[in-house]
Amino acid sequence: MRIETLEEFLKLIRFIETEMRFHALPLRQIVEKHRGDMEILNQCYFMLKIGKSFEQAWKGGIEAGSKGRGLKLKDIQLIEHFGRDLGNSDIQGQIAHCEGSIKLLEVQIELAREEQKKKSKLFSILGLFFGTGVVLLIS
Repeated sequence: MRIETLEEFLKLIRFIETEMRFHALPLRQIVEKHRGDMEILNQCYFMLKIGKSFEQAWKGGIEAGSKGRGLKLKDIQLIEHFGRDLGNSDIQGQIAHCEGSIKLLEVQIELAREEQKKKSKLFSILGLFFGTGVVLLIS
């Protein structure tokens, strides 16, 4: 689930970058346009509607949208950092921020995949040992 969530967020950053690069849309409109894509954006949209700043809405969206998604603290910090610094510069600066965040997120996804491989091997071995133990106890 962690990998899926990180991949969804990577897709979201790419959407945001594209909207800024080719349409020069403000953050509020980008969030409104893509709010159905992720729970984080849904929560962010509703907080923006009640008058919260983008940074507050983003943080609230992350808190609500990341629960039960298997994200680690470093994942959440990366996502929070992205939203905290978004909108604080001109279009070119924001696009560069998106590109930097994409690279960091790709590294995070690769680390999550490696961790998943290690854990799946461990669980396979533990299952084999457990099964062997049960057979020995029954015999």
